[in-house]
Amino acid sequence: MFVCQRYIESIQINYEYGIRQFCYFLGRFWGFQNVTCFIFGRYFISRIIMRYVFSIVIFLCIHIICVAQQTDNCYYFKNISIRDGLSQNTVSAILQDKKGFMWFGTKDGLNRYDGQTFRVFKHDLHNKQSIGNNFITALYEDADGNIWVGTDAGIYVYQPEKESFEQFMQSSTKGTKIERAISMITDDKDGNIWIAVESQGLFCYNPQNSLLNNYILSDSKQVSSNVKCFAVDNSGTMWIGFYGDGLFYSKDNMETIVPFVSSDNEETFKNDVVTKILQGPYNRLYIGSLKGGVKELNLTSGKISNLLLTDENGENIFFREFILCSENELWIGTESGVYIYNLRTKKLIHLQSSAYDIYALSDNAIYSLYKDREEGIWLGSYFGGINYFPKQYTYFEKYYSRNSGDGLHGKRVREFCQDKNGILWIGTEDGGLNTFNPHTNKFRYFNPSKAFTNIHGLCMDGDNLWVGTFSRGVKIINTKTGTIIKSYKKEDKSSKSLSDNSVFAICKTSSGDIYLGTLLGLHRYNRQNDNFEYIRELTGKFVYDIKEDSYGNLWIATYANGAYCYDINAKKWNNYLYDEKDSTSLPYNKVISVFEDSRHRIWLTTQGGGFCEFNPEMGNFVRYSSKDGLPNDVVYQMLEDSDGFLWLTTNNGLVRFNPQNKEFRAFTTANGLLGNQFNYRSSFNDNNGKLYFGSIDGFIAFNPKSFTENKYIPPIVITDFLLFNKKVPVNSPKSPLKKSVTFSDTITLNANQNSFSLRIAALGYQELQINKLIYKLDGFDREWNFVNESFMVNYSNLRHGNYVFKVKASHDNGTSDGSETTLFIQILPPFYLSMWAYFIYIFVSIGCATCIFLYFKRRSYKKHFHQMEKFEQEKEREIYNAKIEFFTNVAHEIRTPLTLIKGPLENIILKKEVDFETKEDLNIMSQNTERLLSLINQLLDFRRTEHQGFRLNFIECNISEILKETQTRFTSLSKQRNIEFTLNIPEVDFYAHVDKEAFTKIISNLFNNAIKYSSSYIHVTLEIDVYGENKCFHIYTKNDGIIVPDEMKEEIFKPFVQFNAGNTNKIAAGTGIGLALSRSLAELHQGTLYMVKGENCNSFCLTLPSIQNNAINLTSEPILRTDEIVKQPFVEKMKTVASRQTVLVVEDNLDMLSFITRQLSVEYSVLAAENGRNALEILDNNYVSLIVSDVVMPQMDGFELCRMIKSNISYSHIPLILLTAKTNIQSKIEGLELGADAYIEKPFSMEYLQANIVSLINNREKLREAFTKSPFIAVNTVAITKADEEFVRKLDEIIQNNLDNPDFSMEDIADMLNMSRSSFYRKIKGVLNLTPNDYLRLERLKKAAQLLKEGERRINEICYTVGFNSPSYFTKCFLKQFGVLPKDFQG
Repeated sequence: MFVCQRYIESIQINYEYGIRQFCYFLGRFWGFQNVTCFIFGRYFISRIIMRYVFSIVIFLCIHIICVAQQTDNCYYFKNISIRDGLSQNTVSAILQDKKGFMWFGTKDGLNRYDGQTFRVFKHDLHNKQSIGNNFITALYEDADGNIWVGTDAGIYVYQPEKESFEQFMQSSTKGTKIERAISMITDDKDGNIWIAVESQGLFCYNPQNSLLNNYILSDSKQVSSNVKCFAVDNSGTMWIGFYGDGLFYSKDNMETIVPFVSSDNEETFKNDVVTKILQGPYNRLYIGSLKGGVKELNLTSGKISNLLLTDENGENIFFREFILCSENELWIGTESGVYIYNLRTKKLIHLQSSAYDIYALSDNAIYSLYKDREEGIWLGSYFGGINYFPKQYTYFEKYYSRNSGDGLHGKRVREFCQDKNGILWIGTEDGGLNTFNPHTNKFRYFNPSKAFTNIHGLCMDGDNLWVGTFSRGVKIINTKTGTIIKSYKKEDKSSKSLSDNSVFAICKTSSGDIYLGTLLGLHRYNRQNDNFEYIRELTGKFVYDIKEDSYGNLWIATYANGAYCYDINAKKWNNYLYDEKDSTSLPYNKVISVFEDSRHRIWLTTQGGGFCEFNPEMGNFVRYSSKDGLPNDVVYQMLEDSDGFLWLTTNNGLVRFNPQNKEFRAFTTANGLLGNQFNYRSSFNDNNGKLYFGSIDGFIAFNPKSFTENKYIPPIVITDFLLFNKKVPVNSPKSPLKKSVTFSDTITLNANQNSFSLRIAALGYQELQINKLIYKLDGFDREWNFVNESFMVNYSNLRHGNYVFKVKASHDNGTSDGSETTLFIQILPPFYLSMWAYFIYIFVSIGCATCIFLYFKRRSYKKHFHQMEKFEQEKEREIYNAKIEFFTNVAHEIRTPLTLIKGPLENIILKKEVDFETKEDLNIMSQNTERLLSLINQLLDFRRTEHQGFRLNFIECNISEILKETQTRFTSLSKQRNIEFTLNIPEVDFYAHVDKEAFTKIISNLFNNAIKYSSSYIHVTLEIDVYGENKCFHIYTKNDGIIVPDEMKEEIFKPFVQFNAGNTNKIAAGTGIGLALSRSLAELHQGTLYMVKGENCNSFCLTLPSIQNNAINLTSEPILRTDEIVKQPFVEKMKTVASRQTVLVVEDNLDMLSFITRQLSVEYSVLAAENGRNALEILDNNYVSLIVSDVVMPQMDGFELCRMIKSNISYSHIPLILLTAKTNIQSKIEGLELGADAYIEKPFSMEYLQANIVSLINNREKLREAFTKSPFIAVNTVAITKADEEFVRKLDEIIQNNLDNPDFSMEDIADMLNMSRSSFYRKIKGVLNLTPNDYLRLERLKKAAQLLKEGERRINEICYTVGFNSPSYFTKCFLKQFGVLPKDFQG
């Protein structure tokens, strides 16, 4: 708030206090203690007071007149102290540098201020670049921007770019150095720097030639004290103020100094302490001294005049500092506050501190003054830190409670109301009622309002003021007498009283009616009856404001029920409410106030919905809220100025709204407001254009026409650079800053320094919170961003590359001069992406490319070589596979001719009429046929091992017995060749898990190979290893003859390779596959077969495990061998066949088909087919008992034929025998899984085939016979296949459901089974060997037998139950079928 010094205040100051104060300052100046100061002062004053009393009285009268003339000037200061970061509150020196930073020297450090934060410089023992002394006495900036800091012990020069201090230790021409306390640092028009040093005189430093001169003025007889100040006027005259020796000047560049003598030939400043000399306008010189106060020296006339000598109490002022703020205004800092002297009007304003005024000076002792570039005044005090008086562009008068009797009572200003005399009546919510005189700015408290301090409504009615209170009813005050003349409260027994004691709004209409709004509704005052009429339409409504518009309509604002308007023409109330679905409805139901502007537009403000304009034609509203630029949606009150602007109070400052272009401009505490939160219904517009708005801290008053626009754009600087939230010093190890970031244009960062922060400052101090800063990092940010309240900009984990950081300021009106502060930031790539790394990569890449080229070239050569080898191997493999395929195909083709040879040959041998010699020849033919068959089987076995289609079945076998049997087979051959064949085996038989067939083939091949190449002996040895981890046995086969060399002992195991007996050093190609097959079979046993190297004979070693994990344990049963079957009399077997059966033979080889047909036609009716398709056609037209089919056939093979037959219900009952040359187990399994009843390999014995046919037919006949003869065997026992089982199940179900129907016939059954009569006949015949009628009769008899056995029914009853019409016929059939009469069966 403001400090206005008036005459009334000056005469109320206690005289004794002034005397004591003056004595204290005088004594402190001369070095006395407090008590001594007081005694000395009293004595001093008593001696001189009578002498000067007359002159003092005259001076005081003149001074009082001057002071009384300045009642309208208000000064608001902002205090900055240690709580804001200042190092110490005694500020002795102030400076603004070229960048715009403010510097403050204190007794405990140097401070740099950017408008937001302080940076404190103090002495640091561990930092040689720190300042050497913390007691700062003077500040000066040279032409290079270096800050000269005067301290208690010399000068330190701060270099901003290096952010370091260096003590000024240059020697003068006299050999002296500046080492004592500095009193002052200034310059002259030539750029020389003048330094006043305690006890060392005056120094002059020329920056151009670095020459330092020392003027030791104490050598002069006229001077005995220290230099206090120094100045050079426009003529070049040098003025020197001394500490106790007065004022001197020099016109010869300090060659001689002369004491100043006024035009009256008086040494005005003799023996005085001259503190400051200041060059002023109009060739004036202003001099401040201890005894003489502030004087003005006219350099033209030499006349000297007093400006300020004593204060309001007549006491001499204690001068400290002054500055010229303009040509007409001199600010003077003293121990008793600040004096503002108008050089033109000679008026004086005295500003002092106040404990109750937050806008007053923080301390009266002002030691330093400074005017910045924005024309703001900085005041450094002794105890109160810094006080700043900004130039006011938006001048707001501030009125608030100062706890004084003549000030505002209460802080929460609620209501304004002006009486006929122009006096403002101000109602508060915490202090009662005040009056305010706008002309004198004086307050007077209305004492009776102590009884009703919470005031909510004011309204003038003539000389009477209606006062609405909270819970205290209504008071009527006569403004002339200042008394309460009437009170109204709620009366429970009267309907004409107020509805509630809380009255929030009072309005007097143009017709003289007075309306009152309460918590519970609206009332109209009845003057005649002196009571109140209740408006029923607003019953229970919280009325917050009442306004009458220019058309006589009455508007009511309610706090929860929207707005009401009484249409005077329609004589009705209209209620306007918020509708969330209608954007033209009222924006919020809590309406605070109603306002009509000069254009008769109605505006409503709300508690949370902004404000709105009423459209009378449409009866709706135009809304304005924070979405449109309003700083806050709580709008308390609205006024209009003379220019048509609307002023709105909110929760976030004052807003000026232009209804023409819909623009908003906000004003906050940064512009000079008391506070940002205003109060309800608190506004007033006087006749002079001044607007009043109440807030929760007091009220403000202003005239919008006095506002000016601040076009100053503050300079933007980057004050700090931080890496990972730590400030980076300049020129420290690993620091990216070579100079201060404020002066840096480019910063280069390493790859690991890609997270950094920048602190930004707008070096403008007028409206600190108004300066808006926006920034952008080109290369990262896409849009401009606003700087946050901490003024820190953070970036983290940036990619390497080049960036440009830009920041600029905009003023409160959004304007900007376009100037930007830029900082180029380069983030180096990590080493692996640096230029050196790329060179390394290039060299390494070239080297790698060379190596890769050589590697791929060599690899290509090897690949080509391997491809050639692979090609040769593939060719060999193709040849090998071609051989295998050829021999396999040949073997398959040979099997059928062999069958045609072996079959007839066996028939001939079995005939007894063949002579002996012919029989011998036939036996030789039979043996060679078997030999040929063995070779074919061997070839096929090898083929299966090659394609992993040969599976072994491991069973426990007698190895000793197998070796003996195999040796026996080769004994006759060895004897023919005179070869000694010995077998060495343990005495106890040895058993192991082997596949007997495969093991026998291995041994046979080894024995055969030994006999083939042996010359004199063959030794076979069985060794058993029972102690090793893997129990196994070894069979060694050794023979002499042609010895195979060691390098060729592996080659002979390759297929179709034979050792060339004629050339012992070569392997010859051959057709032998015995050893290859033997090794393959050994490996299938998880064993090995190899030739032992390093021996003098051919030694083969077969090693096999004794135990196999997947061995099968079988119980030995007598096996019926094929030759044994052949030896049985075939004629005896055929006797079991009851009748001639039909057999279908399917074979694509016509010779084989003819042979089998011929052989079977002796006992069967034989049908022939050349492939599967023909066979199915034959089955459709013939009844067949059994099918014999080849597997490999054109069009439809045997497997497909088997699948078709077994899946067709018409044929599924027919047994099927497959004949094939495919001897592998997979083919057998496939055939059996498809439903084949037998699988016979080619070549086969004809008798073996016939035996299988007889067996299958006889077994079927036995099942049928058992079914027909036994009354309790079910029909499903006859079914063999799953298809037959399903057929029999359905058939039995149908018959059982129709047994009692004597008319049920075969046709009915066929229809139910969806079969033709012929197919059904063949099926029944094939499965049961019965006609359908016979089967139906049999099922009826079986059912009758079951019922007879149960014994619950009589025979006749059972006869009819099972479908017989005649009991005699039933008895006859039952006896024929089961061989017993029904009655005997039942008994």
